[in-house]
Amino acid sequence: MLAVLLLAGVSVGFAQNINISGVVSDESGQPLTGANILVKGTTSGAQTDFDGNYSLSAASDATLVVSYLGFVTQEVAVNGRTSINITLAEDASQLDEIVIVGYGTQKKSDLTGAVASVSAKDIENFTFTSASQALQGRMAGVSVQSSGGAPGSGANIVIRGASSFTDIGPLFVIDGMITGNMNTVNPMDIESVSVLKDASALAIYGSRAANGVVIITTKKGEKGKVSIDLDTSYGIQDVIKTFDWADVNQYAQISNSARDNDGQPRFPANDAQFDPSYSSNLYDESLRTATIKNTNIRFAGGGENTLFSLSFNDYDEEGIVKYSDFKRTTVRANGSFEKGRLKVESTIGLTRTVNNPNPYFNKERNLIPTIRMRNDAGEWSADDRADRGITGIALGAFYGPGSILNELAFAELEDRTRTRNTVLGNIAGTLKIIDGLSVKVNLGLESWADNNYRFSPDAQVIFDGSNRAFSELSETNDNFLSTLVETTVNYNKTFGKHTIDLVGGATEQITNVRSLGANAIDFPTNEVRVVSAGDLQSANSRDNTSVIQSYFGRLNYTFDDRYVITATIRRDGSSLFKDGLRWGSFPSGAIAWNLSNEPFMENFDALTNIKIRGGYGEVGSNNVPIYSTDPVLNLFSDYVVGGQRVNGYAITNSVNPFITWETTKTTNVGIEFNALNNRLSVTMDYFLKETEDILVATPFTFTTGTGNAVPSNNGNIENKGFEFLASYRDQIGDVNFSASVNFSTLDNEVTSIGEGTAIRAGSFTSNTIFSTRTDVGQPIASFYGYVTDGIYQTDAEATAANDQPGNPRAGDLKFKDVDGDGDIDEDDQVYFGNGIPTFEYGINLTADYKNWDISLFFNGVSGNKILNGTKYRGYFDFNGNYFADALNAWSPSNTSSTIPRNTQADPGFNRRMSDFYLENGAFFRLRNAQIGYSLPDSILEKVKIEKVRLYLSAINLFTITDYSGYYPEVGRNTRTGNVTLFNTGVDEGSYPTPRTFQLGLQVSF
Repeated sequence: MLAVLLLAGVSVGFAQNINISGVVSDESGQPLTGANILVKGTTSGAQTDFDGNYSLSAASDATLVVSYLGFVTQEVAVNGRTSINITLAEDASQLDEIVIVGYGTQKKSDLTGAVASVSAKDIENFTFTSASQALQGRMAGVSVQSSGGAPGSGANIVIRGASSFTDIGPLFVIDGMITGNMNTVNPMDIESVSVLKDASALAIYGSRAANGVVIITTKKGEKGKVSIDLDTSYGIQDVIKTFDWADVNQYAQISNSARDNDGQPRFPANDAQFDPSYSSNLYDESLRTATIKNTNIRFAGGGENTLFSLSFNDYDEEGIVKYSDFKRTTVRANGSFEKGRLKVESTIGLTRTVNNPNPYFNKERNLIPTIRMRNDAGEWSADDRADRGITGIALGAFYGPGSILNELAFAELEDRTRTRNTVLGNIAGTLKIIDGLSVKVNLGLESWADNNYRFSPDAQVIFDGSNRAFSELSETNDNFLSTLVETTVNYNKTFGKHTIDLVGGATEQITNVRSLGANAIDFPTNEVRVVSAGDLQSANSRDNTSVIQSYFGRLNYTFDDRYVITATIRRDGSSLFKDGLRWGSFPSGAIAWNLSNEPFMENFDALTNIKIRGGYGEVGSNNVPIYSTDPVLNLFSDYVVGGQRVNGYAITNSVNPFITWETTKTTNVGIEFNALNNRLSVTMDYFLKETEDILVATPFTFTTGTGNAVPSNNGNIENKGFEFLASYRDQIGDVNFSASVNFSTLDNEVTSIGEGTAIRAGSFTSNTIFSTRTDVGQPIASFYGYVTDGIYQTDAEATAANDQPGNPRAGDLKFKDVDGDGDIDEDDQVYFGNGIPTFEYGINLTADYKNWDISLFFNGVSGNKILNGTKYRGYFDFNGNYFADALNAWSPSNTSSTIPRNTQADPGFNRRMSDFYLENGAFFRLRNAQIGYSLPDSILEKVKIEKVRLYLSAINLFTITDYSGYYPEVGRNTRTGNVTLFNTGVDEGSYPTPRTFQLGLQVSF
């Protein structure tokens, strides 16, 4: 189809051509830069320069079509003239900003809901490695927190607070195709992003919209202009902050001190046979300066009836942690054809990602400093005994207890690759039946094939101290297919002072996931990597299909450009629920008052475009795993008959067949206005979002025959907050500048969990010490534990505390008796806050002077806590290295220390969850900075190039924070690599976020 569109748009007539030049200006005589002049019926044309000048070749009897955003398009007959100056009139109908909303567009003045948007112009002078970064800090109420600094890592996007107990994020609509993420979108392809935040805007998507909607439109071609754009950059990145780990001498001293305090003999490697030449520095060896490369090429254009765009992106990032890297290749093709009453549009995006992660970095039980990373032969090692001539003594007895793993060897020797090939696109046809009435059919497709491969070779360094004793292969192939069919009818008509915009439609989306995986061990050689060659341990497969059908309608009524009413209804049916519970209805209503258009405001110029709006609505979520209402049969359950064990089957996993929709009810009140001759624009919103019937897992008693937790619709969550956005644009002489500031507050509270018990999660050690608790009256994933109250100075003081979890001595952490009952027990645990920021803000500054431009983006958060899990490893975990300042731990001669005594036995249970691990998570940073220089027009005209720009960009140039970990953005990753909302703010040693510098070149032809 794209080939047909291209061929249809490139026919040009050449007969009797003459050279035509002139100036395009507005009615006041000001030149219009970038106006399009198209020779009607062809793709031949030109664009005006900075002074409004243009020049082109056309037939002497041709007609020129002149267009410019915000002005009435004009057709001018050439009639043999070689000099034609053109004056364009402002188009009052286009002066109002157009905003992308669900299933269409609206004038900003007609919006009744809370919709935030950014355009390509807002982000084009920043450097982004992923599309989600383009949203960060730019929209009030939209929280974008990265999941660490690993190459290819994603982001957690939360709109106006979490609305459920799961990690389901917002709905994404990419060029009309409904999908679950924006990872396949190249940031340079983005034309605009709209985020729908309140129910008035969201209800058109019904059950898909409980967590907000992100609508992404990619770039299309322009009429009368064929362009080639190149943007390529190369950069380096390095770690911002590191921990001060003990060297070999410091480690030996700390270990010996701990053994002495425990009354245990010292280990030979740290004492009698200590040899500092047998040493390693695991963390220095693991980190590196890495490279990042990014190239974008786009070819676009259009004729009178066609538009096309073809783009290519190649992104290659090394990780600052060795043996980790990520590559992404994206191709996107957009095309459209419009003739008469018919318009056909298509888009297709092809994405391939290859991710090689390093999951071992900064984990527990790492190689200790008294063991070299490589032996005398240069091979990876986790045991120096042979090279040191040590015989007759076990590994643990010589070095110390616990597993000793060389994580860098693991990362280098293992083959870990996750490859994904994705196709995402759609084709849509729109037919105008009569004036104002049109029908649109949209067919969408998303398909990806995922290969997750891991092979651990038979290398002794991998298996020393671990449970695995053979080579191992694990491979899983997942195939995903989602098809979307949408039919919509739109009627838009103005009758005098009345304007009606009516949208109705029906959709069906079918999603299928198929998976096949196997695990085998003990291969004959490391070169043979076929499952059948090993000892098969497991083989798993699944084939899951779900369907959602929907009917929806929206009425937008405007009277005299003053009063606006919006009413929306959507009815969704989901295959995830049983008959009788499958269908849910989600209505919304909103009003807006364009106060500035009232006659009595005619002479009031201090504020303009004043609009007051408010609305209420409901959206839903079918947020349950597939087949959750179907009981699980175990085909290998035995039972006893007559004293004999007989094979049989039984229901071993209970379900609740009566689960149904989660419902989010949102109330929103907003006001917006312009000031200072429209140079300043301000938007403010207050919202209350209440989610009801949230699925909460309630354990069954074992008398039922099953012991699993069963979900029921018993949970409620409330989010409320205030949002503010102000933007200012001005010009002083040759300096053009703009500034925007936004901030939002958020108050999150769990108001019910039904009969379920508080949810404990957030484990930050392999000893399963939970750190978060979700309960009524508290925010989701609140930190919960003991309050430290200094350090016991005497054994008598420690004994008198009557500490039930521990048996403390002098030098151990002292915990507070909160309830005052004379002892320390679980009733003394308290809430400490949580990892969800209560205040987020962003500052965007741009300026240009002649050929120079600069862009700065700052953002920050406050009101949140971070659990620094690395403190556990640095002070309490004797299976790895210690922090260097553990040398300054409490001792009888160092009683002023705030670090508990060195101990490996830990009888005082210092490692329990407490505020010892918690730190202030607030930060302020310069997230993105870029300075550029564009070659002057006088040079570009000589070489026939439209644009040449050199730029230098920096990411994470500086961060102001009290957090002592690698970086204050820690994501939600768990010890298993999964993502869970209940792990918010828990830093288990997340991948360091790098500081990046890039030098780039942009060229346009």
